[in-house]
Amino acid sequence: MPEVTATTGPANQDGGPSRNPPGIALLSFAHGHQNGWANVFRADRRVRVCCAWDDNAARGRAAAEKLGVPFVPRLEEALAYSGVTAVTICSTNDAHADLAVAAAGAGKDIMLQKPMATTLADCDRIVDAVAAAGVRFYQSHNLRFDPVHQDIKRIVDAGELGRVAIARRRHSHAFALINRTLLDDMALTDPVKAGGGAFMDEGAHVALWFLWMFGAPVSVTGIVSTSLTTQQPGVEDNGVLLYRYASGMIGVHQSSWTELASTSTIELSGDRGVLVATGTDISASRSALPGEPPLRVWRHEPQPAAGAPPGEWRTPPVQLAANRLTGTAQAFLEMLVAGTPSPCDAHTARTAVAMVLAGYASSRGGREMPVERLL
Repeated sequence: MPEVTATTGPANQDGGPSRNPPGIALLSFAHGHQNGWANVFRADRRVRVCCAWDDNAARGRAAAEKLGVPFVPRLEEALAYSGVTAVTICSTNDAHADLAVAAAGAGKDIMLQKPMATTLADCDRIVDAVAAAGVRFYQSHNLRFDPVHQDIKRIVDAGELGRVAIARRRHSHAFALINRTLLDDMALTDPVKAGGGAFMDEGAHVALWFLWMFGAPVSVTGIVSTSLTTQQPGVEDNGVLLYRYASGMIGVHQSSWTELASTSTIELSGDRGVLVATGTDISASRSALPGEPPLRVWRHEPQPAAGAPPGEWRTPPVQLAANRLTGTAQAFLEMLVAGTPSPCDAHTARTAVAMVLAGYASSRGGREMPVERLL
């Protein structure tokens, strides 16, 4: 397939396309999010998708043909392809580090599917390579671009809940029960390639969410279990991590591959109010009631007027994003075009992996694991 010339791109002063829009190489389609990201890039005049590469040539060629972009068979060729200034990586988890290090060495900005890597040693390789090359790095963080999560962040930062005592965040689906082939196709049930199960997959979202909302915990206590999918040893399908914060707050992180349906996904309890959200994962979206608000906030009144209730619920006028892949891809696009800072840099991405790995270690050893030892 011949190289696609730049017919669209960032606007010049006269409104026409720029001659040199940022060019993106799509590295691997092992994870399906690559397709969603690519559709966002292809629809925007300010960038162009230059080419695609995959270590599985048949998969890569099929995806590239569907997207209408050239497929190149060698990684070095993709990184040196005309016009490429950035890459998006959606390989199996164990290949993240090799691809990111190669991209950084070639001077390309990087958008990486979560988790950053499966070991801290590989995370460090990425951190060092990005710093040495001076390239920009963005750890894809889907939840950050849902209006409901953004409103929660504003409420927490504004102190509307007061001092938060317990923060519970659940992020789950039931693909291990109803669509196991999807997990298998993305190598998420391979303990070596994936680096774990539900917690390295869905749990990566939650670890990044806690870092965004509250910063890093001081320790992690975890229990992970293969409870319903015992035919795949070594890959957990359920678990809970407890995060201890210096403020005294307890974070409850629950992730699952076997939750068919559920209700609230987020509960934050403070001394001035309570926040409850629903619909923010696949399991909850299955059981959402018609007209049910995705976010409710209880504002406590410590000294109510005579006969008045001690507080009341309010429902902020906010709706769930139709597709959070759009927001995370647009964030990378803005980094490339407008020079905005990374919403999730390499050090933050490494900390999220450290939190999950500490949970695994805690579950194996039956003890609380200080996170600082891993940072």
